[in-house]
Amino acid sequence: MAAPVAVSRAQEAATPAPALAPVETPAPAGELQAPEKPSFNRAIRAALIRAAGETSRANPQTRARRQALDAWYASRGDAPVWLEKGEWTPNARAAFERLQRAPEDGLDLSAWRVYALERGPEASLALADVALSEAVAAYAFQASGGRLDPARISRLIGAHPTVVGPAQALDETSQAPDADRALRAFNPDQPGYLALREKLAQRRAGLAPTALLASTEPPRRASDASGARRGGNGALESDLLVNMEFWRWQPREPGADRLVVNIPEFEARLYRADAEILTTRVIVGKPDKATPLFSNRLEYLIVNPSWNVPQSIIKNEMMNKLGSLRRMGYDVDYVDGRLHVRQPPGERNALGRIKFIFPNDYAVYLHDTPTRGLFAASSRAFSHGCVRVDQPFSLAVALLRPERGWSEERLKKMLGKNERRVSLPEPLPIHLVYFTVRADESGQLQRFEDIYGYAGKARQLLGLGG
Repeated sequence: MAAPVAVSRAQEAATPAPALAPVETPAPAGELQAPEKPSFNRAIRAALIRAAGETSRANPQTRARRQALDAWYASRGDAPVWLEKGEWTPNARAAFERLQRAPEDGLDLSAWRVYALERGPEASLALADVALSEAVAAYAFQASGGRLDPARISRLIGAHPTVVGPAQALDETSQAPDADRALRAFNPDQPGYLALREKLAQRRAGLAPTALLASTEPPRRASDASGARRGGNGALESDLLVNMEFWRWQPREPGADRLVVNIPEFEARLYRADAEILTTRVIVGKPDKATPLFSNRLEYLIVNPSWNVPQSIIKNEMMNKLGSLRRMGYDVDYVDGRLHVRQPPGERNALGRIKFIFPNDYAVYLHDTPTRGLFAASSRAFSHGCVRVDQPFSLAVALLRPERGWSEERLKKMLGKNERRVSLPEPLPIHLVYFTVRADESGQLQRFEDIYGYAGKARQLLGLGG
């Protein structure tokens, strides 16, 4: 009896389909018949038909992936992908090995499990070829960020990961010199992701976790770190998996020079040539006025900014204070029947002396603040959504570049009553991100409060528990 071949979990309950012979229909006289497909190609088509029959019971993502898979096979005449003369190719075996190691990257391919690559009858081999292709497509889909739609977490998450479709996944993997490396490359390769991946491997290997620090709690000893927050290493593992998923939302090329604001950490970091050159504390949006998450390009800063008060703040916080606002120097006017409130530049301006602009749909920016005492708090979610910077002049000089003649003294000479716009030498990538776990430069894990509940919601959607 022939040994069983690879099948997916979705197929394992079904009886292997026999190779289907086409129904012979005589062609009309004088009409040429199309060349008959090889029997193996016909068996592949039969396997795809079986998968299509199961599609009605699948979720929309699986249905779309199977339809794309069907079209991809059809574009190549239903030729097998992973088999040559009835034998599994080296790329088939390399892809198979990477699929078995999918949990190392926090992926869940249990619904597309491929158990073995063995010999068997033609019909079973065809089923196995299709099963392996579907598993490869599912791996690439999850690894590239398709498993969890950021919009399901919050409408204030503007991340749009470039999700890899079946055709790209199969073209790149089946034709690569090394299918294992090609599959692995669909995962993020940023150092922050790789550090969490290593910590996940250590935890699963039973190694003692490194010390955990929390921005809103005293440092913990390594001996009690595993019990930090929600109890035990199970909680740590789910936190690692969630934050690895958050990395899939980030641009794969964030920029060697970049500014990164990690909301739960209440810190911003400026990088030049991938080296951190400045870290500053920040204040972010309150839980009910969350700072949005997205990537953009920081273009210019304004010295002596005025503050055009958002309509939401006017309506909710200022309607009964208009008289006192006028006495404090605010401009309060009605334009086309709509109330407008503006605070002129000055030392008491809510935006401080500098604001940093990266035009975006959320109308948020980084800025100075006259309320300096709030930076001493360990948890700093106090704003209406914009990000307040503890060291605005140091950040401004670093952005404008000291080697171009910029200094705090030069900037402070610009202080006054009129707005002054200063463009950056070149636009700088800026990323507003949300990581509740990160590995610092020494390799220690740091954990931060899930201030907006995004990690908890992602944990539930990923099936990791509450």
